[in-house]
Amino acid sequence: MELIVILGIVVLLYVVLLFFDGFFKSCMHYPYDAFLRGTGLTVKFLRLQWHTTALNRSIVKWSTKYPKILDCSFNIGVYLSLVLMPFAVVMIVISSFQSNLHGQSARVVASGGAGGVDARTPERRTVEIDLVIPGVNLPINEIGYYVAALAINSVVHELGHGLAAVLEDVQIKGFGLHVLLIIPMAYTQLDSDQLNTLRLWKKLRVLCAGIWHNLLLGLFTYMLFISTPLLFSAVYRTNEAVIVTSLKNHSPLAGPRGLEQGDIIQSINSCEIHHAESWYECLLQTIHSPPAYCVSTDFVHLNDESVPMSHKNDGLIECCGSENTASSCFEYMVDANEDDVALPQHMCLNIRKTIENSFGYCQHNGQCSEGHCFKPSINNYTTIMQIRRESKPDVIYIGHPGDATRTVQISRFVPKTALFAPHFADSIQLLLKYVTVFALGLAFINVMPCYGFDGQHIVNTLLTDGTIQQRIPQKSKRDMISLAINVIGTLFVFILLIKVFWLSLYRVMSV
Repeated sequence: MELIVILGIVVLLYVVLLFFDGFFKSCMHYPYDAFLRGTGLTVKFLRLQWHTTALNRSIVKWSTKYPKILDCSFNIGVYLSLVLMPFAVVMIVISSFQSNLHGQSARVVASGGAGGVDARTPERRTVEIDLVIPGVNLPINEIGYYVAALAINSVVHELGHGLAAVLEDVQIKGFGLHVLLIIPMAYTQLDSDQLNTLRLWKKLRVLCAGIWHNLLLGLFTYMLFISTPLLFSAVYRTNEAVIVTSLKNHSPLAGPRGLEQGDIIQSINSCEIHHAESWYECLLQTIHSPPAYCVSTDFVHLNDESVPMSHKNDGLIECCGSENTASSCFEYMVDANEDDVALPQHMCLNIRKTIENSFGYCQHNGQCSEGHCFKPSINNYTTIMQIRRESKPDVIYIGHPGDATRTVQISRFVPKTALFAPHFADSIQLLLKYVTVFALGLAFINVMPCYGFDGQHIVNTLLTDGTIQQRIPQKSKRDMISLAINVIGTLFVFILLIKVFWLSLYRVMSV
């Protein structure tokens, strides 16, 4: 719904722009026309276009400053693009027929974060293409990063074509940017006659330069992404704890004795937290390894509030009164090698008091150096979480760890000073993640022999090779082969886009 509202506002803005564009063209034709020609702006229905020749001289200067480095770089780009093309074709074809509605997969284009995968269940890893759609499988509040990452990748891609073209003495007529609704797309306008007269290898260097630049950009931003904790170590504490950046209004973990924005979380139960990944791992561990506590015999005798035992519908034993919500029934984990101790099998204990007075965590009695092991009697979908905070009392929460993942936002960047909020580092890291994912994804899809992509022109150029011309001398046959390859490639890309869009909607609707 939020995406529809945003798109509605954007469409309304386009309608207003189109109205004023028509108004000024009719009432102030000459000055407005001069303004449009001077700025290179063009207003169309649901599309803005900007074209300029101001960057031509800069591109020529950059390409002639380091010609040997660029020459070697673009040669590598051709080799990598030609290696990537058959891999991309195979992946697109396989993914078009592969259906994976419920399974987990390692995706070529995927976002980070922790999922609810059972660590005890072995994963069958497959490679799959996924489509990132704002408002469907992409948080709508991250749409700004989505657009910025696309713009950066598009500009770098076209910059590669421009630099390679100048090296091969192909004239650049200009650069531009289309904004289709909210999607930015850069373009480079080259002299097509000069480009088509180039020899095979030189033409391939120009055509593959955009793909190569996307790969370089992805590698560069990935290195920055994994280095952000080190780069920000002067102003942030990293790999020590996580900080709560926000809580949703309905979060069950909020409250007078609950979590607050700015809390620094060091551990959950016996699981230490160092970063976002360990936060999710610790939450998952609370389900896989429910905590039990080492408690002294004296504490049990003094605080036992047991009532006559009864069996609940879910099979659990209840030994606390219905009005005693702060307590839970604990089971004594009897050790076969332990001497007989005068303790009942089940007892009603105050949860917070028991945790605060325990000597540590256990899974069986033999793990307790002091006291005896007592395990809360709760169902499999509920756990007790002791969330340890820095300089604040522990938060004791009884519920499902999914409540924390859904309603608590955390950051690995704990500020050393109030001047730098966690949001600053998180925003940079998130942008780097999107740029990296989109760079690799765009390089992968652009190398496909599909109409509108670089792969189409690469295939057409490869068919002009002398060896192929000797084997297939008729130009009409080569043109038919090129047409068949590009039509089939376009068909598979179209099938894949329809499929992943439908599966993305299916996953969202089935949640």
